[in-house]
Amino acid sequence: MSLPGVLMPGEGEFVMMGNSSCIFKVTGQETDGHFGIFEFTLNPATPAFNPHIHKQMVEIFYVLEGEIELFIDGETVTAPPGTCATVPQNTPHAFANPSSEPAKMLIMFCPEISRRQYFEGLSELTKDGRQPSREDIQALARQFDQYPAP
Repeated sequence: MSLPGVLMPGEGEFVMMGNSSCIFKVTGQETDGHFGIFEFTLNPATPAFNPHIHKQMVEIFYVLEGEIELFIDGETVTAPPGTCATVPQNTPHAFANPSSEPAKMLIMFCPEISRRQYFEGLSELTKDGRQPSREDIQALARQFDQYPAP
């Protein structure tokens, strides 16, 4: 039996987005929009998401398992477990898992501007193996404070 506000490993609502999954651990709905924490699992050989910026949010990555390749402001960092990276507003960034092993990380957004809805929308766009157009992804992203990197 789970206690209110306590999610055990693997618990929480989740969505699949192509080669990745996202468990909603804490959402803005639970924190009055102050922050959200999402657990991302990237399967082996997951390519980089398109480099982007957030104009209103700070994004924080914390690697739990495997290695994540982080692209932040023109630099590439191979991030092993225990790595914490903070991405300020308006800073271009992306991430990937080029390795042959799965990788898992926590992503925190401050404030949490409807990121759950963004990931749910992305899940719908990629449902049943669909490959959405870049324009469809960008149209969705713009609704949730995500813009292509300049």
